[in-house]
Amino acid sequence: MNGKKVIILLIMVWLFTSNFSVAEATSSKNRNSYENIYEKYSSTADSFSSESIPLTDDEIEYLDNVRKKGLKVPNNLDSMGGFYEFKNNGNEYGVNKLFYSTLEKVLGVKLSYVAVSSSEDVINKISNGSLDLSPIIQRRTVVYPEILLSEPISINMNFIFYSNDKKITDDTLVYTLAGKKVGILNMIDDNSQSLNNFSDIKYYPYKDLSAAYDALKNNKIDFIYSNVGNYRSLIDHGLLARPVPNSRTYDTYRVITSSSNPLLLSILNKAISIAIGPIVAKYEKEMQKAYLYNHFPMTEKEKEFIRSIGKVRVMVDDNFAPLSFYDKAKGKYSGASVELFENIAHLIGLDYIFIRDENLSWSEKVNKVKEKNIDLLFPISITETRQKFGLFSHPYVSTYYSVIAKADNPKKIKYVQELLHKKVGIVKGTSITDFIETIIPKEQITYFDSDRKMYLGLKNRDVDYIIQNENVFLEDFYENELFDLTSVYRIKESPKYYCYFFKQTGEMDTLVSIMNRAMNYFDTNDIVDKYKVGESELRNRYITQKRHRNLITFILLIVLIVLSLFVFGFIRTKKVSKKLEKEVAINEMAYLQSQIKPHFLYNALSAIMAFCYTDTEKAGELLNSLSKYLRIVFNTDNRGELVTLQREIELVKSYVDIEEARYGERLQTIFEIDETCLQQRIMPLMIQPLVENAIRHGVVKKTQGGTVKLTVQPKGESIKVTVTDDGVGMSEQKIKEILSRKETVFGVGLANIHQRLGHIADTKLTIESREGYGTIITLYLPFKKNT
Repeated sequence: MNGKKVIILLIMVWLFTSNFSVAEATSSKNRNSYENIYEKYSSTADSFSSESIPLTDDEIEYLDNVRKKGLKVPNNLDSMGGFYEFKNNGNEYGVNKLFYSTLEKVLGVKLSYVAVSSSEDVINKISNGSLDLSPIIQRRTVVYPEILLSEPISINMNFIFYSNDKKITDDTLVYTLAGKKVGILNMIDDNSQSLNNFSDIKYYPYKDLSAAYDALKNNKIDFIYSNVGNYRSLIDHGLLARPVPNSRTYDTYRVITSSSNPLLLSILNKAISIAIGPIVAKYEKEMQKAYLYNHFPMTEKEKEFIRSIGKVRVMVDDNFAPLSFYDKAKGKYSGASVELFENIAHLIGLDYIFIRDENLSWSEKVNKVKEKNIDLLFPISITETRQKFGLFSHPYVSTYYSVIAKADNPKKIKYVQELLHKKVGIVKGTSITDFIETIIPKEQITYFDSDRKMYLGLKNRDVDYIIQNENVFLEDFYENELFDLTSVYRIKESPKYYCYFFKQTGEMDTLVSIMNRAMNYFDTNDIVDKYKVGESELRNRYITQKRHRNLITFILLIVLIVLSLFVFGFIRTKKVSKKLEKEVAINEMAYLQSQIKPHFLYNALSAIMAFCYTDTEKAGELLNSLSKYLRIVFNTDNRGELVTLQREIELVKSYVDIEEARYGERLQTIFEIDETCLQQRIMPLMIQPLVENAIRHGVVKKTQGGTVKLTVQPKGESIKVTVTDDGVGMSEQKIKEILSRKETVFGVGLANIHQRLGHIADTKLTIESREGYGTIITLYLPFKKNT
């Protein structure tokens, strides 16, 4: 039985880390589709069966009998309200439907449906055996001797409903409700009023929902308080909802059975605990969010305005976890600020484009808003200075900055004022600057262009302390291995409230007002919490990162040893070959080939070593490309062996992978290879050096970079190889020097190839170039078919 429990636990962990995490990561486009939500959770139930449930022998025997005759359940429980009997466009998406479907899948039973007229009718039919079980909402303790009540499947809080021009969060709930007038709906007695813990609240009971809404609209009351049964109706009136946490008044979604069926209840409770409960509870919560999401009110004028402004230019901080960061693995921005913005943009139909410029300092990014070169910047906190030239949305999260010191600094700061006679470092443009400058003279402050430079300044003791956002420092602490630095004081005097920051125009002013309303439709606390990373997780991430780096260092060491052996072997071969006059020509070619191999390996290893300190995953990918190169080269006999053109192209692509990683967007490559040529045989290392020279001595010498194109095609009885680049080009004089081996640094590869071609008949190498316009190198090789 313990083995079964382990399997069940593993299944539940898998579900919550895969299927359920998908619920949080689902795009806004799919989140508002009730069909998608229902299908997702319905398919989740397929992962379970009765074998997943630790049943006793008696329960297994009872379940076998139930499967033969089925279970009778009520249909159309309209009295339950809320999302339990939820229909949309004629389709049923209610919690009851999902519960029934999951029950059939998990227990393998067939359900038959019985019409009921009321909740009292359900109780009676359970008692007399006309029904075997029924869902029920328990809002108060009721004792029926003939009824058994299951464990809760899901729990619902009561809700505060409010108009769209207000914003309530969990943090501000107590402050917002204190002393307010609250209309109450469906509250049965004083014990059901979970607002009793708020001070000075005045209650106004309403039996009719419309009357409560009219009172709210006419400012007779400030809020409406009701259970989830009225959720859809009040949202349809254009209100927002916030659950009020108070376990004393939670509604519970359960199952009732007859007291004559204790084995059925026991089976249900186990199924609820292991499978049905988690599935239904998540589904119900997501349906509430989707319903709220689908009822965002916009006028036709507002919709037309959103369409008219076109793409909004957005700039995001690359290193501000958990609010924003650039996910290199996915090639996109992520974080709480990003997800919230994308949700809002989809909700209101806003078109936007992310403009990435990681080389800009934070103050330069802020200036782009000031100068109206971009429309929107985030995450950013409100300061008086910024408010003078930009527009802020409502805040969606708050955070603190901290004072950071060297770990060996004996002075532990307790107040910012203690920094008065210290050298302090701040990144230019950060929001804490105004506050710090009111306490510390500017001449004591060093303004750094980036976080990395600021950390280095503290390490080198150029400053005594630095000021950094707490969350950012925690991420940087492990990612950049800042183990000799430590946080010594949280600056509680100046909390920072983060918003979306727009350029100051009439258009953006209108957009801000629409986005502020839309922001109310999302639980920002949930979004932010999703991206917060605990210190233990960051520590594990660092350990993994260190292991990868050590592995790469070990592999590099092995590569260097192999390279040394290769060079030693080459030198020895060269000495022996001099004694064999009849092999002079062949060994000369082997020498020329080997001259290219170490040249390329040196360049590849330099690139990989650079990535070891910045991007270990990329370094691993490049090592894979290098290993492909080594396999090809070390399996090639330097003494004149021919290889297929396909093998040479693979060598070229391995090289290009490394260089593209090194130079990024500055290097573009194009391959146009006629497949009929791939099995033709050529001398090794005839094409790779041409591509290398085009990249290193042509394209990357231009500030903006350029494109290298490799074309291979049949031409009569030859193969025509063309390498074209739009790089810096060269003069006719330089071409002559290269081919005569006078220009050795630039033309190692070209000169070698030119010399090697002298030993082969029917070959030709031409170079066309113009300074400032690029180079075209054409190589003709005779057909030698693979046999």
